Amino acid sequence: MAERIIPIVMEDDSKDEDPSSDTEQKIEKPMEQLSIKSNKPTVQVKPMPKSNMQEEYLREFDVFEDRRQFTLPIANVPEKLVLVIDRAQDENFTPFILNNSKFTPLSMLKRAVHMFIKLKNTINKHNEFAIIVLNENNAKLLLHFTSDMRKLKDAVNKISKCEVEDTFNLNSLFDEIRANIVMPDPTVKEEIPPSHIVRTVIFYGRSYTIPKFEPSERIQRLLKNPYFICDVLITHEPVEASNYCKKIFNALQSIDKNGLAYFFPVCRDTRRLHNCAAKLLGHPLQRPIQKLQKT
Repeated sequence: MAERIIPIVMEDDSKDEDPSSDTEQKIEKPMEQLSIKSNKPTVQVKPMPKSNMQEEYLREFDVFEDRRQFTLPIANVPEKLVLVIDRAQDENFTPFILNNSKFTPLSMLKRAVHMFIKLKNTINKHNEFAIIVLNENNAKLLLHFTSDMRKLKDAVNKISKCEVEDTFNLNSLFDEIRANIVMPDPTVKEEIPPSHIVRTVIFYGRSYTIPKFEPSERIQRLLKNPYFICDVLITHEPVEASNYCKKIFNALQSIDKNGLAYFFPVCRDTRRLHNCAAKLLGHPLQRPIQKLQKT
């Protein structure tokens, strides 16, 4: 078979200009005109201020460890949650800031409680919630145990602020809890795992009122029951010599007798508030223990 030869004509570069250069010029011009105008403010990157020793001290409460030293059953039994919401609001408080808007500590705390209730109900529809409010110097049951989301939402929304006093009687809170709960008996083998557990979550919001706690014999028996857990989330002013934050921390940490409770101090940090509330979602019989360290 004869080979087919295709002739190739070579063009002289000196005579004709490179057409690609014209194409590039034509493309570059319209690209230069594509300027997107935006009304958004210019983002300014500033160095983050150095955290002081007190902030580092507070963050050490987020250390978690295994719970193998405890022999409680790791079971997802229903929870009866007692949500204790502090109505008191300190004078000249520092507000929470969210999306360039300022919020009172109580309003931001109620927002976190709403989210907590909704998520716990999503996790287990058998969970029930009761609401107790902390008044000037005592505690009062606002809503008995229920899983009705509408009732819970209305009850939290109706909570309004109250004045603060120099002292707060924490015994009144546990007397109110004892009068409205039925605790499983840990000594009865037939109740292992228990039908339910009772968990109290105290949302404390005072920075100048040290809670006075002198538990009676009945309250001590309640606190030593392994199926009763008392978590604490405290929102407070920046720790200074003028307030009693450290003393309040110590007083509220003394409530836990079994080493199973969680304790979260939160300054006026919106992100940390919601992160700590999220850490309270775990089931007390299944979550790791929190190691409380002090410097």
